[in-house]
Amino acid sequence: MASKRTFPKHFTQRVAWMVFPMLSYGPLAICADYHISTQADFDTYKQATFSPGDNILFERGKVFTGMFAPTTVGNNGRVITISSYGTGAKPVINNNGVIHPHPTRNGKTVSAGVFLFNAEYVDVKNLEITNNNGGDQTENLFGIYVLGEDTGKYHNHIYIENNYVHNVNGAVAGKKRGGIHIHGYSPTTAKTATYNDVRIVNNVVDRVGGVGIGSEIDDVVNANSFVGTHRENAMTNLYVAHNWIGNTGRNSVIARDSDYAVYEYNTSANSSRYDTGHSFFNFRTLGMTFQYNEAYGNTGVDNDPDRGGFDADFNSKDTVIQYNYSHGNNWFAGIMKKPNTDVTIRYNLSVNEEKGAYFYGFENNDDLTGLNIYNNTHYFDGTISPEIIARDRTPIETTFYNNIFYAVGTGSMGTNANNGTKVTYDTNVYHNITPPASETNGLIQNPLFFSPGAEPQDVDMEFGRDVLAGYMLSADSPYLNNGVSISSNGGLDFWGNALPNGDTDIGASEYRIGTVVSPAVTVFTGNLFPASNNANVVAATPDAVSITGDDAAVSLTQTFQVTSAFNLKTIFLDYEYDAASDPNDILINLEIFEVADVAASSIKQGRSFLTLNGQTLSEIAGADVAAIILDSAVTLSETTGTTGYALRITNGGSPGFEWHRTGSSSGSVYSFGQAYEDGVEKYDGQRDFVLALSDVDVSLPVNADFDADGDVDGADFLIWQRGFGTSGAHKSDGDADNDHDVDQDDLTLWKNQYGNPVPLSSATAVPEPSSLSACLMSTVFACRWFRRINTSAELPDVD
Repeated sequence: MASKRTFPKHFTQRVAWMVFPMLSYGPLAICADYHISTQADFDTYKQATFSPGDNILFERGKVFTGMFAPTTVGNNGRVITISSYGTGAKPVINNNGVIHPHPTRNGKTVSAGVFLFNAEYVDVKNLEITNNNGGDQTENLFGIYVLGEDTGKYHNHIYIENNYVHNVNGAVAGKKRGGIHIHGYSPTTAKTATYNDVRIVNNVVDRVGGVGIGSEIDDVVNANSFVGTHRENAMTNLYVAHNWIGNTGRNSVIARDSDYAVYEYNTSANSSRYDTGHSFFNFRTLGMTFQYNEAYGNTGVDNDPDRGGFDADFNSKDTVIQYNYSHGNNWFAGIMKKPNTDVTIRYNLSVNEEKGAYFYGFENNDDLTGLNIYNNTHYFDGTISPEIIARDRTPIETTFYNNIFYAVGTGSMGTNANNGTKVTYDTNVYHNITPPASETNGLIQNPLFFSPGAEPQDVDMEFGRDVLAGYMLSADSPYLNNGVSISSNGGLDFWGNALPNGDTDIGASEYRIGTVVSPAVTVFTGNLFPASNNANVVAATPDAVSITGDDAAVSLTQTFQVTSAFNLKTIFLDYEYDAASDPNDILINLEIFEVADVAASSIKQGRSFLTLNGQTLSEIAGADVAAIILDSAVTLSETTGTTGYALRITNGGSPGFEWHRTGSSSGSVYSFGQAYEDGVEKYDGQRDFVLALSDVDVSLPVNADFDADGDVDGADFLIWQRGFGTSGAHKSDGDADNDHDVDQDDLTLWKNQYGNPVPLSSATAVPEPSSLSACLMSTVFACRWFRRINTSAELPDVD
């Protein structure tokens, strides 16, 4: 006999409906929202059994004491969500370091803020979790603990997102305790529990004992000698990204027992405070990738081992460490010489590691094979005397290609750098470091970085790596196109520039000035200059009347900064035809490139983002403007400090045309940056030309066909209605006039174009009043019917 489900108080019943074409419907399933707002509610539900589709919601701004350990088994399409509701700070669950009995094994214990046992299809998000009694307990304490035992199956869909986990008895070491851990074991049977589709994303883990984020599954064979594509019981589809992990007792991350996991865009700060351990560390993994992570502050005394930003540990195969930023640790990377197969370390940036670059672990072992280290940049300031290979450690089975080892002072390769077996050094740069005796093509000239020395921390590794552009090679570096060509090199440099098939640069950057982006363009002229409130404009109409300036026999450059990532689509330029020139000479060359200091007295070119050569401008006079529209947008990342960009224009004719110039005053939109003529700074802050850079494409058709079906009808009105008030909008949101918001202007365009095919311009007919009224009536009916159905099947208030 089926059991009857009882709904306790503090829940909202939700019914899933299927709507049929004839407006008939019927309930498919019942699920509930549980709103936990008091400690009594917490105590009622902390060990309750929930059903697929349920939402367990803690009130924001409240604090709850104890371990939340419900039974949560959802299913595909009906996930159980543990989250928050309301406004204010995340709700806090504090277990206070209390030790609880294990749910099924007498005599065993567990301690966590949130404990999920044999769970699947569960989301845990938007919570603050702590587990601290103020002492240094030897028991294994966790913030969020996912444990599977004796199930003999894959548990699917465990998502842990946007939580703040902190103060989990932080003053202790230990590898099997800490912030967020997922473990699968078989303690009493041969049926191992394991996991598929695990996401640990956007969490902050701070001041925890043990390891910040960890995983472990037993009964997984070692990967180093494994032949095949997937191992039995290994975790699959594991993704760990955008987490900040700091001040841990041991490692920030231990990644064990997974196949083809990806760990990216994570930050490790000051790990291993109470025992040694590398910041990011994999063990018994197949196809592990660490990329776009930052690690800093993992330091200790001289004889401390295992204090690198990254570690390719043993019993693993096909480990890739790429595009990471490591700085201020003892070492950049550890590599274990116990059984470890096919490790690739490439295109990483390492700055000011306090001891050196590479630490080979387990000195008396020789079971490492297939280690390839290439195109990494290592920079050490004048306070450091680095050993590239850690003292008394011997490299084996390693190829070093195209790396830059740069010491401002002096350094060494290490006492055993020349003593290893099957070690190749070929075409590496050694600045103030004596090359190893076996180096095939040792290079000692200064690599001429663009502007080295900065050591920022907490870098946005997805969109903000340009703050590290000072470690790119400059245009006059002797090591452009002089590296060893490497096949299957990953395709990108540290900053995301595409790698060529040949002509490889040395170090972590690939310099391709003038060929980074060269899109096709369309040039319009007319009264086009945008108002700053109608577009995302970097430099808008100036505050002074423009005057005719120099003719274009010189190069004219304006520096600028970007406060947030900017997708450049159109460059607006104010100019005037010079009657003394041949109209065929009205050509421009245009480039945007990086500069280290927008207010410097001279500019030195960095990475090029855009190059346009020989663009034809129309013959105009007066106040018209050219809109140079790129066929594909160019992303300019946010700048910080003094860094920025420079837009340089040179004339392709003789003289061709004249620029319109302007002055600027304090508070002007032109108050940032400097202007230059042939590379020489203009006097008194004068700006050379009137320009604007915008994300608006003025060639876009102005129309209200928001669903792109070829006509303008009631469906487009619904899109406008849903999008009304949206900023940063696009056509599909209801933005008819391409000004990146949805407002009454867009509704007016919809009214003017209703009932017509997609217009070629904004000059379209107004529909007959009867047809417009019919449309509005049908739309209102549709909205009312939708609202009625939606009210009877109310969705949860989940953040």
